[in-house]
Amino acid sequence: MLYSNFILFVFMYLMSFHLVMSSDDWFLVWLGLEINMMMFIMIVYERYSVLNIESCMKYFFIQSMGSAILLSLFYFGKMYFKEVVCLVMSYKVGAGPFFFWFPSICGGISWLSCFILMCFQKIIPFILLSMFVSGLMFFVIMLSLAFGIMGSFNQNDLKQLIAFSSVYHLGWMMLSLMSSDEFWVIYLIMYSLLIFPMILFFKSKMMISLMDVVSMKYKKWFVMMMLSMAGMPPLLGFFLKWFAFITIFLKSYFFWLILMMSSVVMFYVYYRVIYDVLMGFFMNGVWTNWMEKSNEVWWDLVTIFGMVMGGSVIMLFC
Repeated sequence: MLYSNFILFVFMYLMSFHLVMSSDDWFLVWLGLEINMMMFIMIVYERYSVLNIESCMKYFFIQSMGSAILLSLFYFGKMYFKEVVCLVMSYKVGAGPFFFWFPSICGGISWLSCFILMCFQKIIPFILLSMFVSGLMFFVIMLSLAFGIMGSFNQNDLKQLIAFSSVYHLGWMMLSLMSSDEFWVIYLIMYSLLIFPMILFFKSKMMISLMDVVSMKYKKWFVMMMLSMAGMPPLLGFFLKWFAFITIFLKSYFFWLILMMSSVVMFYVYYRVIYDVLMGFFMNGVWTNWMEKSNEVWWDLVTIFGMVMGGSVIMLFC
């Protein structure tokens, strides 16, 4: 009985994508969004996990608010239509200033549910975003890159690290969308292929924090996956960023420069994760004491400032 229900939920979940993509009526688009939300909750729901139930309730409340605003906009809104749709879709995927709910919900659901949330749940909002590209999207992109980087700094929880990394990649996807109507699809597919092995690895090893990685006998797979996320050649993450660089550079040198600088900073974040894991900078289940960590943060900021400014100076003379 439970298996048949799960199959029904998955079928309805897939049908919600078809409903949105094939509809030319806003009410049917809204209905597809609601079906998608409800079926996602039913798929990821775990009866005996209080944290999971709490996350499902949060997700329902957040998505319902976004859908209510969208529905009222379709029938009553006339002014700033594109801008409001852009903000509502950004809110529904946790981009830019609306990132606050995303890491919290990722922390309360399973690893495979995180994968669905980080990949499949972005499809419908991005389809609607592609129809209503607004200049306001640049503001959302900048905040997505900034909050994604800041949230990843000195992050011990693996789900939180991947969640903030997903917020960061949302900025890349939105820039890809502004540069090309189709490239965001390629970016999402490659991003899904990038994080799926990592999530399976964390799930199979039952990893929760970086302390679990430190206690592993063999850390090479984790290091390889972090290097790929950082964009180190010749790994998949490098080709993902390389294709994005080429596509965005052909459209806007300014956008390309922003991505270059943010990529350097994010590379340093992943480098620090790898360095701390390999060197075992964890003591009795916690990181180094507060004073030492504060000093490290200051040196991190100084190093990043030097890297970004150095790269900017080079770009000015290229």
